[in-house]
Amino acid sequence: MKQSLPGIVAISYIECSELPKNIEMRCLAGIPVVIYGDLTGVCFSGNPTCITESEYDSHAQSERTTLTFVSSCELPVRRRLAFVVQDVNSRSYLIGHLEAPHPTIRCTGSLGTPSEEKAGYTYEVTLIGRKSMIELA
Repeated sequence: MKQSLPGIVAISYIECSELPKNIEMRCLAGIPVVIYGDLTGVCFSGNPTCITESEYDSHAQSERTTLTFVSSCELPVRRRLAFVVQDVNSRSYLIGHLEAPHPTIRCTGSLGTPSEEKAGYTYEVTLIGRKSMIELA
């Protein structure tokens, strides 16, 4: 099953080390998830996409979430980062946990052309787990 998050209005990040323990298990158990760390906002251009695909494999449910956006800011991709995405309905979703696996971040730089596009970075954040996109309370 493929699901897309419509209308992303804000993206921010936090270091995975600042997240509480067992977020994924809390979400699967129906316990509301709240994070209290300092979020760093990300400026982006265009229309970011966030797609979650779920599959049933080897007697277990698995999700793969991919967040893609273009930004003029250079993010600290060498750190273990989790991302918070807010949609047009003011709902926030977390992509990442304290425990492994952590999101993988792929960054592609572009110089752009004077007449068409701006210079910037294209980021692709991917997380695979039992629950990879968690709604925040």
